[in-house]
Order: sequence, then C-alpha cells, then structure tokens
Amino acid sequence: MTANLVRGWFQRMEHVRKYAFGVALIIGEDAAHELVSFWVFRGKGMPEIVSEVVDTELFEWEEIKDVQAEKEKITDYLCWEGPTIPRPVLEGRCFK
Repeated sequence: MTANLVRGWFQRMEHVRKYAFGVALIIGEDAAHELVSFWVFRGKGMPEIVSEVVDTELFEWEEIKDVQAEKEKITDYLCWEGPTIPRPVLEGRCFK
C-alpha cells in the first residue's frame, strides 16, 4: 500500500524531473512502517513547482543547513542503509 503511494506521488511529479532528485524509503516492519525521504533540489529551497504537486503537503520537510555535519545521514539515505536510518529499510524508490 505504501509503495503504491510513493509510485503515485512520483508519477504526479513527472514534470519536476529537471528540478529534483530524491529517494523515498519505507522503513520499519510490515505491520508498522513509515515513509522517509531525502531530496536534492536545484537552487535554494523547495521550488514552487514541487510544492504544488498533490500529496507533497502531507510530508514534513526540513532543509539541511550544514551539509558537512549531515554528510553521514545524506550518504545513508542515498544508499538505503546505514546507522542514521532509524529503522530497517523495507523498500525504496529513486526519483531521477
């Protein structure tokens, strides 16, 4: 069910491909899981074209202020594994 949510969201973001790259991870266990993601946008902040996509408002967004301080977390999310991901990764999708 959650994988379908991600696929649908990515389909609605098709026109955003020039502005964004991201990964969405389903983490946790089959019965209790959550969706987390990491995104890179062209320019500063989230482009308006991204924020207007349906379902984008359902997520909490946080801008990384210091990339060097968050380097391990960024690497873990892009690789879908690592100590900074709070729970085991069940499935992931890449938006490029």
